[in-house]
Amino acid sequence: MNERTLIVYKSVTGFTKQYAQWIAEALHCEAVDLKEASSKKMSDYHIIIFGGRFHAGFVDGLKKAKTLFGESTAEKLIVFGTGATARTETDMIREAWKNNFTPEELSRIPHFYMESGLRQEKMPLGDKLMLKVFAAMVKSKKEKTAYEEAMAQALGESYDHSSKEQIQPLVEWVLQEEQAHS
Repeated sequence: MNERTLIVYKSVTGFTKQYAQWIAEALHCEAVDLKEASSKKMSDYHIIIFGGRFHAGFVDGLKKAKTLFGESTAEKLIVFGTGATARTETDMIREAWKNNFTPEELSRIPHFYMESGLRQEKMPLGDKLMLKVFAAMVKSKKEKTAYEEAMAQALGESYDHSSKEQIQPLVEWVLQEEQAHS
């Protein structure tokens, strides 16, 4: 068991939890829900990996995770965000990260995006309503970009684009970091 790394996650529909479990499996470390995390627990580890879903442009739970990390003695924070946006939309993803980090944090905190999908049956009511409004706005737009066309189609039903391969860049980064400190 890797005792240097801890994964903390906040998951609403299950995608982030699945990615956290895959990462924990690959790194042989523990993954805990943000509800179970504390700065004291984080202090027992060198590296904290936090994962949350992108929701309205922000990584769900990141503010709390950054606070707990700041109160801990852990040395490195790594963040992953999951979302329904296609991985190929790199400009959109880059802009979303800017909502979550200061310019200094952007350069200091490694961050990774992992495409997931939509599980409408597991979404809270408020999210379902927001999704319906957004879908109606996209559908009513007369001249859609290719991305908007794809989004309009995708928003109508649940889908899963998550894959274990998407964890590789994060896992490789952590393994290099651990090797440098061993």
